[in-house]
Amino acid sequence: MTYRFLTGESLDFDPAVTTLAGMHTPYCWGCGPEAEQGLGLAPRIEGSRVVADLEFARRFEGGPGTVHGGAITAFMDDLLGYVPVLFGSPGVTARLDTHFIAPVPMGATVSGVAWMSRVEDRKMWAEGAIESNGRILVEASALFIVIDVEHYQKIFDGFTDEHKERLAAYRSGDYYP
Repeated sequence: MTYRFLTGESLDFDPAVTTLAGMHTPYCWGCGPEAEQGLGLAPRIEGSRVVADLEFARRFEGGPGTVHGGAITAFMDDLLGYVPVLFGSPGVTARLDTHFIAPVPMGATVSGVAWMSRVEDRKMWAEGAIESNGRILVEASALFIVIDVEHYQKIFDGFTDEHKERLAAYRSGDYYP
């Protein structure tokens, strides 16, 4: 496939996890099952790629009949962000470039795919696209910086008991690989 704004380079690797369910916080605006006003993204693994299908809820309308660019970018940030998790090195977004090629229509289910394009020390680059009916609507690329699991543990240790209780269903030894 030819992309306008992406290299299309893809690293094949054996995923460090077998499922992405429960790999993030329940209140994540992109993928959290308890984020009532969130996107409702449900990513899945296909080889060394992360994929998700989504029909944007009416509340994400921007221009008449089209999805708001911020919601589209959030979709790509979340989808691309799962690639480092799949790789076994969770990180944070350092840069995200979103290229809008065609409007994303309301009422249509679109498919997103994301993959690792490059890894260099603590830096990871992911690329991805949203398409509908075989047409690429959006291309995105991101740079992620690997964050040690100990960093996340320090944050968790600072949570209140109430916050820890809410997260309990998502805390396990494999929270992040």
